[in-house]
Amino acid sequence: MIGFWLVAAALTALALLPLLRTLLRPPPPLEGAAEFARGVYAAQVAEIERDLKRGILSDDQARAARAEVGRRLLSVADEAAGVKVEALAKPAQRTALVLTLLLPLAALGVYLPLGQPNLPAVPFATRPPEAPVPPQVMEAVAKLEAALKDNPDDVGAWGLLAQTYGAMSRPADAVNAWRQVLRLSPGNGSVQGALAEALTVAADGVVGEEAVRLFTEAVAADPMDARARYYLGMARIQAGDIRGALDRWTALVADSPADAPWLPTVRARIHDAATQVGLDPIAITPSPKPASAPSPAAAPGSGGAAPALSPEQMQAMAGMSQQDQQATINSMVDGLQAKLKDNPGDADGWMRLARAREVQGNLDAARDALRGAVKADPKRLQAWLDLSRLTAPDDAQTQGSAEFLDAMAKVLDLAPDNPQALYYLGQQAANEGKNDRARDLWGRLLKQLPADAPQRPELQRRMDSLK
Repeated sequence: MIGFWLVAAALTALALLPLLRTLLRPPPPLEGAAEFARGVYAAQVAEIERDLKRGILSDDQARAARAEVGRRLLSVADEAAGVKVEALAKPAQRTALVLTLLLPLAALGVYLPLGQPNLPAVPFATRPPEAPVPPQVMEAVAKLEAALKDNPDDVGAWGLLAQTYGAMSRPADAVNAWRQVLRLSPGNGSVQGALAEALTVAADGVVGEEAVRLFTEAVAADPMDARARYYLGMARIQAGDIRGALDRWTALVADSPADAPWLPTVRARIHDAATQVGLDPIAITPSPKPASAPSPAAAPGSGGAAPALSPEQMQAMAGMSQQDQQATINSMVDGLQAKLKDNPGDADGWMRLARAREVQGNLDAARDALRGAVKADPKRLQAWLDLSRLTAPDDAQTQGSAEFLDAMAKVLDLAPDNPQALYYLGQQAANEGKNDRARDLWGRLLKQLPADAPQRPELQRRMDSLK
């Protein structure tokens, strides 16, 4: 940051230098100007005499012309005698001083409220051209917005609208739509990441305080969330913590499969950041994991959700009645379930099916889909979190089911600081008389809770009651 202001000051000085040299250069002496004028007028008098001899001018005309030249010559002589060169130089010096002080201050006054020196450079030539939005998409969006006015709790429609707004380069509208999705599915790490990314886009690439909080919560829900980890590194860069950004990005490379689509972007960021602090990018960049099929929902810039419908599909569905729309969606979801029977190892497909069934209100089917997801990928944290959420007891004081507690145990293995897992597994240990285990788990949870958290007194009381 200091380097930026030094460079800015140097460039300002270079811009002012030609102007100052011109203003501070002493004016030519008036004596020299008078001598030049005398020479001009002497030449004019000689020309008058030649014209008189050639008969071009009469005696009276020549006499009048000589008198006019003499009058002008006397005027120049009087001006040169009455003005001092030193006095004439002072106004230019004052002007130069005023410009030297006021121009940089005026530029700084304009820049401070508008400038953002921490933003990464985006050369104009590399910016993708904005494609016009097809009319059928605009029509479909308008119908979708109208439908949401009548049914504001349709989380699937809000998600589709949020993704569409993002594709249409309407970041502020995308933020509002993702807020509605998060309202209807609180605690969903994927949605938190999507909202945080939309906030970042709306802020012209600045990862603000709210976005940092949401990305942090997304990583807490899924430590392998590549998008959130990438943007948290960007937040450190913008805060001037280059080494902190390098730590996050190199760890992301080490945790990513070799064919992950985000690796080129992350490696380029590592190269630029390492060069700034004098490190060898090749030496500090770790090798990724063996190639696999990464989840597209975890990629930076993916939006964190299933792909949006094509414009043709949106247009077709926008023209349907609500009953026909629901029938079409049900058919698509049933088709996905049929495909998963033939390909049960598709963890991404099971996750999409679980979200769709939950939106439909079929929680039993959603739980079945999540069971398929954790079977296909036992290390997928988000699947275990969703399964525990859909099997959680209604009352936090109630002993959870065996499936819920098993899910919480898996969550704790994958995310040792997960607050829900620490609480419920601590409660299970207390119910079973394993007081040391309960105190350990609840003690770890207390360290995470803010000092003014309303849960602290009750949790402390329960810990103190353990014998």
